Amino acid sequence: MASRAETRDRLLEAAVRTLAVEGYGGTTARSIARTGGFAPGVIYYHFDDLEALLVAALHHTSKARRARYEEALGSCKDATELISRLRELYAEDMSDKGHIDAVQELVTASATSERLRAELLAHIDSWSRFAADAVRRLVAGTPFEDMAPSRDLGMIAVAMFLGVQTLTHLDGDRSRVESLFATAEPAAVLWDTLMRGHTPDPDK
Repeated sequence: MASRAETRDRLLEAAVRTLAVEGYGGTTARSIARTGGFAPGVIYYHFDDLEALLVAALHHTSKARRARYEEALGSCKDATELISRLRELYAEDMSDKGHIDAVQELVTASATSERLRAELLAHIDSWSRFAADAVRRLVAGTPFEDMAPSRDLGMIAVAMFLGVQTLTHLDGDRSRVESLFATAEPAAVLWDTLMRGHTPDPDK
């Protein structure tokens, strides 16, 4: 017999998959239960209402992807490696679009839900701070260390990512993202080449 925690995780995974496949308009207690293979009443044993489940699903799927991004990017200190790992992470995201599509559907739903809107803004702010940390590592020890507004750049990075993902979600065209990576890669190589002369050698 599944534990309470295991059942709750199944509910959250089912909510994410239902949002991704059926969209916000088709995501009901019944459709989530059908996706997860359990009775609709189980949802209300674990959550006060459907909105509470969707908020928890947002946290659940974001936590999983955030852990993966932290693992992959936490040690990046040069732009070339950062872009390469971001490209790999994007490929992972697109191979299993549940997270991306579910978040996009919740963005749509937030237009009529103050609670979802507040949760999404907090979600975006958390990712922006994570991106800002990556920027700080990138400029550490360079002439830009005290000049780069890392928090602003982190917000710009997340806004750009969400914007591109919104377009991809709407029309399925992944070429624009591939184009961005193709443009960023030589720029990253140039950045690293220029900055090597300004970065202190830790062995000296």
